[in-house]
Amino acid sequence: MIDRVSRYYNGPLAQVKHKYTGDYTIAVFRDFPNDVTYKYIDYMWKDGDSLGELAKNFIGHSKYWWQILEINQLISDPFSIEPGTTIRMPYAK
Repeated sequence: MIDRVSRYYNGPLAQVKHKYTGDYTIAVFRDFPNDVTYKYIDYMWKDGDSLGELAKNFIGHSKYWWQILEINQLISDPFSIEPGTTIRMPYAK
């Protein structure tokens, strides 16, 4: 369930196939704002990385994983980021 205060509340729904299990699940997407700026560095994704753990290390808390997606709008499926992919990694200001 998505609360009304969530940034995903009115987001469009899509059916997404999970990379490892092949099962389909419903995902909610949202429009990313164009006027947000972040300080970032380039980071090369490694096998075993997770958005939560990277957010914890770079931003300060795992709950900010969505900020990584916000500045990497080409990532459509956070479960299928291949090792060796360079992404922008925000860091605490």
